[in-house]
Amino acid sequence: MSPRIDRTNWVLLLSLVWVTVWLYFTWPYWEDDAYIHLEYARSLAEGHGFVFNNRLSNGDTSPLWVLLLTLPMRFGVDGLWAGKLLTVVCCVATLVMLWHFTRMLLEDLAVPSGARPAWPMALFVSSPYFCYWAFSGMEAVAAAGWVMLQSSLLMPHRASLRSLLGAAACLGLGPLLRPELSLMAVVGLPFLLWQARSVLQPSAPRTRLWVTAAILLALSLPLSVWTAYALQAFGHVLPNTNAAKQAPPGAWVSLRLLQVGALGFPGLILLASALAMPGLRKPVHDPGNSPQRRAWHGVPFTALPLLAWALLVGVFYMVNHTHVQTRYVLVLAPGLLALVCVLAVVRVRPWALYTATLSSIAVGTGISLLLVIPHMRNKIELIGSTGRMASYIEATLPPGTPVAVYAIGQFGYLLRDHELVDVGGITRPSASRFLYDEKARVGWARAEGARYFIWGEAPEPGAELVQAFDAHNVGWFMNPGAYAQSAPVRLWRLPASPKD
Repeated sequence: MSPRIDRTNWVLLLSLVWVTVWLYFTWPYWEDDAYIHLEYARSLAEGHGFVFNNRLSNGDTSPLWVLLLTLPMRFGVDGLWAGKLLTVVCCVATLVMLWHFTRMLLEDLAVPSGARPAWPMALFVSSPYFCYWAFSGMEAVAAAGWVMLQSSLLMPHRASLRSLLGAAACLGLGPLLRPELSLMAVVGLPFLLWQARSVLQPSAPRTRLWVTAAILLALSLPLSVWTAYALQAFGHVLPNTNAAKQAPPGAWVSLRLLQVGALGFPGLILLASALAMPGLRKPVHDPGNSPQRRAWHGVPFTALPLLAWALLVGVFYMVNHTHVQTRYVLVLAPGLLALVCVLAVVRVRPWALYTATLSSIAVGTGISLLLVIPHMRNKIELIGSTGRMASYIEATLPPGTPVAVYAIGQFGYLLRDHELVDVGGITRPSASRFLYDEKARVGWARAEGARYFIWGEAPEPGAELVQAFDAHNVGWFMNPGAYAQSAPVRLWRLPASPKD
């Protein structure tokens, strides 16, 4: 066994051990938005449709994830177990896809793969966002793998009827997994048409007609079915969360995208910087029109759909003034990370490549240990405290009592007999107008019938404190000491209004 293969085995083994450790550490953790998936899936499994807290609403941006959760729940599997097992399956599938995608990129540039696919995997799993989101109950890691699958099927090494229909099906299902993937349908259509032309050209006219019909069906059926259901059930197609994704007025979306990306994927930044530095580049022989090489201006063919999609998503975030979140970057980054690694193998001097790669793994691991561990400990603690407050509400407040709250996920999953007044706009879109106006938000919640409010400070003069707990900080902070600080979470009884 060669030293290169030995090194691959060690990198791969350490990566898998690292993933397993995080699976064990994060098993008690659920992102609050993941509870939203669970509540919709439970309601769907019980035959109530897309209902959250007894309220029919278009409040979930990933109906495909909800449907996948519903399947085991219909057979009696507990929702929390179903969600964790689904994240494990999707995590494994995405890691396999990352390995396969990297190998395809290397083959496009006529570079022997050898040990190299192990390094993008190590860079990916050591990134703080992977450690945080992989087993959180959310679909971001699965979507990252789906993007790479789409790109590889759109520009396969050997185009065939199978790859053509597979690409069409993946494009059609994508928007139901993550909203960003609807843009891949736009970007991927020219690549799909190009592949269809090469595959169907030698076929008989009748065969071409049937295959074209199958492609159109695979592209349009999933979204058409969901659109028809959404229009019939909700009266609109866009999810209620769209307004909540807007950045605050005056925010620089481009700067936030760069900051969030650098924190989560330092390897992407370091390797891209190495590619941009002339002094670190190695002389590359131009292979000309080598039949083994599949590249456009040095970019592997397999990566072209993904790269075009990533650029379009970035432009959309700027135009839409999107408040870029960590899971958005997690969907974007793995495929780009594989591409940058492969380009660095070809263009960067070996000593600079290894230095940048090992430094990136070290930085990603360090951030994960210093920031993600306390972050997730605080989140797990918050889950326990929220569960105790929910139990108190169930035992103390009469059933049906309206309670206003922003983070509705876990409360909605636990409080089935109490009405939640969602001030974040997920189940009640009219709340979105008051996301940055706290005083107006309280007035809106009261108008919606709220008699209790879960908030930090007193929402109104005269509000009565009913129950409280202190929650350690759960945001992303560069200072690890910030995670030792805490803020109160309080249940307030709103004062009676003159109409009461």
